[in-house]
Amino acid sequence: MLRFFSVKNFRQFRKELVFDFTNTRDYQFNSNCVKNGLVNKAIIYGKNAVGKTSLMEAMRDIYYMTIGTYVPEFDAPYRNADADDDENMQFHYTFQLDGTIIDYSYEKTDYTHVIAEKFSLDNTVIFEYDRRKKYFNFDNVGAIGAEQLNWDTFQLMDVDEDRTGLVGTLTALRFVFSNTAMNDGSLLRKFMWYLSRMRFSSSMNTLITNRNLKHLLGSLANSGEDAVNRFQSFLNEFGVDCKLTVLKEVDGKSVIYFDNKTPLAFFENMSSGTMLLTKFYLQFMTNSTPFTFLFIDEFDAYYHYELSEKIVRLLEEDFECQVVLTTHNTNLLSNSIMRPDCFLILHDGKLTPICDATTRELRQGHNLEKLYMSGEFDAE
Repeated sequence: MLRFFSVKNFRQFRKELVFDFTNTRDYQFNSNCVKNGLVNKAIIYGKNAVGKTSLMEAMRDIYYMTIGTYVPEFDAPYRNADADDDENMQFHYTFQLDGTIIDYSYEKTDYTHVIAEKFSLDNTVIFEYDRRKKYFNFDNVGAIGAEQLNWDTFQLMDVDEDRTGLVGTLTALRFVFSNTAMNDGSLLRKFMWYLSRMRFSSSMNTLITNRNLKHLLGSLANSGEDAVNRFQSFLNEFGVDCKLTVLKEVDGKSVIYFDNKTPLAFFENMSSGTMLLTKFYLQFMTNSTPFTFLFIDEFDAYYHYELSEKIVRLLEEDFECQVVLTTHNTNLLSNSIMRPDCFLILHDGKLTPICDATTRELRQGHNLEKLYMSGEFDAE
């Protein structure tokens, strides 16, 4: 599980922003929102342009730099606009895995180039370097079975002379993952698997684009009647009153239709809310391998408030992994859904649980939405 995250000089976050998952209280309700002493389910509120999407992108960065091959759009904002040229982006993650504390931090000069990195297990530094200071410490890499790797070659790589972006993206952790023989039960392999199963999505920029959504629906249509019926049952359960059928097009392709008196092609005729719900289903409900961490930005942008609550209930009850959502829907701000240490407000570059944003001792009977709307949690 993720215990701690911080970022600095990234997009809106000129100063260090901290997301501390260990900051919990002893509330006796909605206990499933906290697991092993860590926030397990969270909802983040904040005004427009405060950085909710930037927070998601910052937390996703570790995937790009260690596991994934996808790199953020180069024309997208990255470094904080007020940061000086010599001020680098800083990312810091702490994980809790099989009773071991994994601490990982790095600095980047731009989208891809990492110039400093540190990896520790239970407060023991495994490797650490800072190319600016020409400081390198790989003394303890044997603890992760990486003592045979050519660390001299890694050390001599010149990030400043790199024109391909390949050197900068070759972090020491990726170097270890790619070149070390790992047993299935080893901590390193489990950590690699954990990172590979982290997922980040936005209703405005989902991994499932409209372009490939039609293709995925075609694949679903070809998966058989049971698969389509499961999809229909999901839509029905979450408020979309419809019946689906599969018809053959003139080109022989199977296509999902609304089963009306006059059949209507599903893709061309679904509403915005149904499209978002469909993307949710295809992205999160059809995976046989569990996720380890989910961050869904503006998850309910086109949802009715009742549907929003149903989705939250689903994520709380059926997903064991940590889940972070962002929303503007204050109907969800209720102790019947989560608890005050799992509702957070992003304001002025700070992320604050609502229980820490007021001097009032919040209890189960408090109307959190009313308090929020009245300005109770407006931290200055």
